[in-house]
Amino acid sequence: MLSLSSAIDRMDPDQFWRWSRVLLAAAFTFALVVVLLSAWLSTTALVVICAAAAGGIAFTYLSKDELTLLCAILAGFVVIVRYKEGFQVEEVFYGLLYMGYLTHWFISRLFFYRDEILRTKVDWALFLFLVYTTLSLGLTPLLEGEMNAAVSEWLSITMIAFYFPIKEVCIRRRERLPQKPILYSLGFVALFIAIRNLNDYRIGLSQADYLWQIAAGRVVMNEHVLMMAGLVTLVFLLYAHRWMGRSLLTGLFLLFSASIVIAQSRAVWVSFLLGVAVIFFFVDKKRKLQIVVLGLAGIAAVLAVGSLVFENFFTVIVAGLIDRFFSLRTAATEDISLINRFIEMEAAWSFIKVNPIIGHGFGVPIKYYSLVYEATRVNSYVHNGYVGVLYRHGLIGFLLLFSFYFGSLWVFVRAARDRALNQFDRLIAIAAVACLAAEALVGNSANPYAVSDSTFIIGAIAGVAAGSRHQDEQKPGDAREE
Repeated sequence: MLSLSSAIDRMDPDQFWRWSRVLLAAAFTFALVVVLLSAWLSTTALVVICAAAAGGIAFTYLSKDELTLLCAILAGFVVIVRYKEGFQVEEVFYGLLYMGYLTHWFISRLFFYRDEILRTKVDWALFLFLVYTTLSLGLTPLLEGEMNAAVSEWLSITMIAFYFPIKEVCIRRRERLPQKPILYSLGFVALFIAIRNLNDYRIGLSQADYLWQIAAGRVVMNEHVLMMAGLVTLVFLLYAHRWMGRSLLTGLFLLFSASIVIAQSRAVWVSFLLGVAVIFFFVDKKRKLQIVVLGLAGIAAVLAVGSLVFENFFTVIVAGLIDRFFSLRTAATEDISLINRFIEMEAAWSFIKVNPIIGHGFGVPIKYYSLVYEATRVNSYVHNGYVGVLYRHGLIGFLLLFSFYFGSLWVFVRAARDRALNQFDRLIAIAAVACLAAEALVGNSANPYAVSDSTFIIGAIAGVAAGSRHQDEQKPGDAREE
């Protein structure tokens, strides 16, 4: 009896093509039957299959160029920026897409191409943190956590891994200046969020029945992305030379700033101002004056446009914003939301002391009495980012993550102060310092190290800045064409 391998070896090209056509026709017929049957049984299934086919075709086209594919995946983050309960279809698709991309990227670089992707101690710290947190999923069943929540939290933290492919493409494709298309992709995400938030804010005001609902109206979604986008836009606005570029960047900066204001998150307001102060510190006297003039002109423009758009209600909106800002003085003693976070931190700390070294992993909740809900709260999310990291990942994860974070910040500070660095790379370093400093501050009352939009933008900005910083360290193996 002939074996299958010997039969294949004896097959000539004409026979091979004939049998291939039969198999292709059979596969096409089977796929057509599946689609028609799905359409008859479920419209949702048809949409899913068609979307998968379209996504496969688009992915095949985009994968011809690694920079284009990376930018497309970054821009595709817009499909999951709105918070929804449970797992949505678009979240599953994007999760499969970005996890498939990152898995392929790491496997190909580590085992096939053998690229040097871990160039610095900062890179090693982030890589070991991702490995450690992945292994810590084993703690969830041991500590009676919820696996669904654990997987969701793990997916959120893995977004920071975009740091590696972004840094690599900025180093290897430096002749194409990849920082620009990557920043454009991130800007597209931020622009989408800003327009959506402003529209939601407008709808909320139109549906308000009382004046206090107008004064307290807010849209708290993805404000960390908006904050970073505003700071990056400000840096490049200060150094824009052409009037068209200045006009476009001015409009974007005002749009992002207005979106930050309507979030009414005092922590983000203060952190955004810190980021502006960092930029103010690094730029020359001429740009310092521009920041002051831009701030005054921006306030005047917002007041003028707001009075035209919101008419009689604008005074109520402004009064609510001013009251919200000045409530910072008494927030720690009178704001029930902030006081409740202190209670949450105390409860988390009691759990940390039980297992301080390796932490509790993902999906393991803490219990405390919530003053906001007036009931016992069971949740694995801790608003203080530093306490939250210590609770979930223990001292090991805490040291690894913040070695990456503050190590990157220190590297970017040195680059921002280096006048010999070319201007474009130095501006990216200044923007990265402002963004990471702002996030480090807001991390005291929100947890940017546990939410996907924050980890996504942190990893992306840090990757762009690190790639710009290390472009001159190109190795012979880095010139490999794929």
